[in-house]
Amino acid sequence: MSDQVWSEPPGPHPPPAALPDGSIPLYRSAAFGEDQPPVGWGPDLGGDQHFRHGGPQPRRRPTGLLLSMLMLGGVAVFVVTVALALRESDSSAAAPEPGAGRAAPLGTPDDSKAGTPQSQAATRTVTADALYATGPQKTVGCQEAPVPLSKQANVKLYYSNVVACLSKAWAPKVQAAKDAFAPPRLVYWAGVAQTPCAAGATVSFYCGTSQTLYLKYTDDIKLWSRSPDAANRAFTRMWATYTAGHEYAHHVQQLTGILTAARQLQYDAPDEDARLELSRRLELQASCLSAVFAGANQSSYGITGLDMTIYQKYVQGQTGDENNRGGPRDHGARASHQYWTGRGFTTLDSVSCNTFTATAGKVS
Repeated sequence: MSDQVWSEPPGPHPPPAALPDGSIPLYRSAAFGEDQPPVGWGPDLGGDQHFRHGGPQPRRRPTGLLLSMLMLGGVAVFVVTVALALRESDSSAAAPEPGAGRAAPLGTPDDSKAGTPQSQAATRTVTADALYATGPQKTVGCQEAPVPLSKQANVKLYYSNVVACLSKAWAPKVQAAKDAFAPPRLVYWAGVAQTPCAAGATVSFYCGTSQTLYLKYTDDIKLWSRSPDAANRAFTRMWATYTAGHEYAHHVQQLTGILTAARQLQYDAPDEDARLELSRRLELQASCLSAVFAGANQSSYGITGLDMTIYQKYVQGQTGDENNRGGPRDHGARASHQYWTGRGFTTLDSVSCNTFTATAGKVS
C-alpha cells in the first residue's frame, strides 16, 4: 500500500487537524431493534457528542526526521481519539435483547441456568467450534484498490474489492468447519440507517439477521479529507481495510454459529459485567480474525513502510476502551486489543483467536 500513489500534494504536510471547534467526535451507540442487535464499527463523525482535547495546536513546518515524527504524532492525537475509540454497539453482546433472561457467562456458572442444554451447547460452540481447527489462512493475493477515498464511488470500489478478497479467504475456512458459506450482502449508506438490527444506527456495522455489512461511506470520506498528509491518508486506508475485516469477521462468526451462541450466553448472563466480558470476547475475536486476513495478505496488499507503522502503532496498538472515556468496557483494553490482533497477524490461524477460552485478564 505504501508504494502506491495517492495524489498527495508535494512537500511536507502538517499533522491532521481537529474539528474547527477544537473537539473530537466520540463514538456513539446505535439503538437496538426488536430482532437482533447490530455489531457496529467506526467513528460517528456527524454527531453532537465531543471529547475536548484542548483545541488545535499551533502548526510549524519542520522538515526531515522531525517532520516524520510529528506526522505520526499528529496521527496519534487524531487517530486515537477520532477513529480508534471503538465505541458503538459493536457487539451483539453490547446490550441484551428485550426480555433477556439471566444465566451464566463463561467461567462463572450460575446454578440456575448453567446446566441447561442451551447454555451447554452455546458454550461448546464458542469454545470449541470447528473453525478453530481449520489451520492457518493462506494468502488469496489480495491487492488494495488504488483509489483515493475522497468520494462515494471510490469508497464503494475500495470496500467491494477488499470484501471480495475476504470472501475468497474465509469461504474455504467456513466450509472446512462443515458450515455453509454465503458471502455477506453489502449496503453503503449515509445519514442514519434503518435495518432489521438497528433503528437509527450512525456508524458502520454488521447485521446477522440480514447477513449484511452496512458500511457508512461518508465517514471514510471525512477521515480522508481531514488532512492531505501521508500519515492521515495511510491511516484512513488502513482503518477502512481493518473495519471491513472486523465486520466480515462478525459474518464468519454468524455463519459458524459463534455469534448466535455468544448472544445466547449474553442473553442469559447474570449481570452487566458478565455481558460486557462476553462482548469483549466477541469483539476481540473479530479484531483478531481481521488481523489474520491482513497478515496472510500483507505482501500482496502492500502493508509495508508507513502503512505498517500506522497499522501497528494505531490500528493495533491504540484501539481500546480507554478511548471511549466514560463509556462501557465492551470492546477490550488497548493491551488486550494489541495482544489479540498481534496473535492473528502473526500466526494467521483462527485457533489463535479463541478468545472464549482465554483468561479474563486477556480480555480485559
